[in-house]
Parts: sequence; C-alpha cells; structure tokens
Amino acid sequence: MFTSEFKFINNLLSKAGDDAFVFGEYLIAADMSVEGTHFRLDWSSPSQAIEKCLLSNFSDINAMGGVPCAILFSVCINKKWSKKIRDEIASAVVKVCKKHKVKIWGGDTTGGALGVFSIAVFGKAAGKVLLRSTAKAGDDIWVSGFPGKSKAGFELLKRGGKFSKQEQELVNLHKVPQPPLGLGRQLAKIKGIGACIDTSDSLAESLLHISQQSKVRLEIENQHVCLYDLHGGEDYELLFTAKKSAKKNIEQLAKKFTIHKIGEVKKGNGSFLNGKQIKVKGWQHFP
Repeated sequence: MFTSEFKFINNLLSKAGDDAFVFGEYLIAADMSVEGTHFRLDWSSPSQAIEKCLLSNFSDINAMGGVPCAILFSVCINKKWSKKIRDEIASAVVKVCKKHKVKIWGGDTTGGALGVFSIAVFGKAAGKVLLRSTAKAGDDIWVSGFPGKSKAGFELLKRGGKFSKQEQELVNLHKVPQPPLGLGRQLAKIKGIGACIDTSDSLAESLLHISQQSKVRLEIENQHVCLYDLHGGEDYELLFTAKKSAKKNIEQLAKKFTIHKIGEVKKGNGSFLNGKQIKVKGWQHFP
C-alpha cells in the first residue's frame, strides 16, 4: 500500500507518474527542498544545501535514462539569512549547474519565515525512456551503490560529537549525495533493461512503486542485502530490472558504477525479502 504522500499524489493525478514527465523531447521533473526538513544550515553550508537539492533533481532525470539540460530555479529566502548566505546560495546554483552543463532558464524569488528551494528540471533522453512500469517476470533486479548510507549519515549528525573517518564519509554523503549520474543514460542503451526508479524515498518504497506499476512480484534474496537499509531515503541510487541477457552489459557498467544484483522479478504482486513481505517505512512528509 502506498504511503499517505503518494495517496495524496494519486488524488491529484489520475495515475502515479514516473520520476519525470515525458513532454515531447523533454523529461520534466520538479522538487522542493525545505529548510528544517530537507536541509539545516547548522549541519550543512548553503552551498551543500543547494548542491544536494540540485543533484536530487538531476537524479530524477537520470532515473528516466536522460541527462539534465536546464532548470527553473525559485527560492524563498529566509528573512533571517545574512547577505553572505544569500550570495553563497546564488553562487552555488551557478557553480553546480556549470559543472553539470545545465543551463539556468529562469525562476522566481520571494522571502518568508523559512528557506525553500524549488526546482523544475528539464532533461533529454539519450535513448529509450526508462519507466517504472516495464518490469517483467524473469527479470533480474539490480541496484546501484549501497542504499542506506545517507540515513546512516543522518543518524550520525543527530548523534553529534566527533566522527571517525568512515563516519565522516557517511555524514558527507548525507549532506551532498553522489547519485550515479550518467548511469541511467548508459542503461537506456542496453537491450533488455526493464523498469527503473531512483531510491530517493528508500529502497523499500522504490520496490513498491515498481511492483505496483509493473504488476509484478519483486523477490530480494541477496546474501549482501544486510549492507542496505531498506527504509533509508535520500540516496538517489538507481533500482532497475533487466532481462538475464543484459547481465554481461550491466557487468561492464559495474566497472565504472557500483552495481549489485539483488533479486528477481516473479509473477504476482508485492515486494519480498527472503520470503517475507517488505513493509514500507520510508520517509513521509505528512501522516
């Protein structure tokens, strides 16, 4: 069953969408980042908060097999922010977009009690568009990276104190994620790739979306699955399915990207870990 956030979305839309909307030659996605919910300036610098917001949006395009090409950037400036913070935010937007060759087409500014970044990102598919609804029984299930690292970093930040080198890496990953940008584009070129989604709302939530929209059963039975946190979000890794014939091509990509096979698609519905149905406990914006 979907969380209340996605029930709300389904009330607005006749059908739950993918990570981005296909409009002509463009892939379009939109997202917001709210102070106190998605970023805290006592934990992150303004530059880190902006980079995280932008990368999370670029990840939506990546999950559809595309590359981001432009954004509309809108911001609600917290009226308590200093000029230094405001200047750093503006500079960071330009810097990150330049790094990823993304143009800034426009946007809006306002002021309020909280800081809010709102981004509409436009991308273009490099090949076929990857959807959540194309998983087939018999497909293998793959995931990039190690979902759950961002949550580990979040828990460390809540704990506070000094961090070991390994802990600091997790903290840094929560502050500024490292989505496998470019992986979606490469997957779209491989024959036999099925469904794809990013894991921003947790691996468990992403498995549920593919199961629901592809009308299949996802069985996770990987001896290394203990390395993942099924319910930790904000990783922006890719979860995807593929025909067994695509395995060699995927393993070639694994030389550049960290990719693991974690299960198989079966006939039926729902998602299961070692035979037990996975209950979604990911992030919810409202009860």
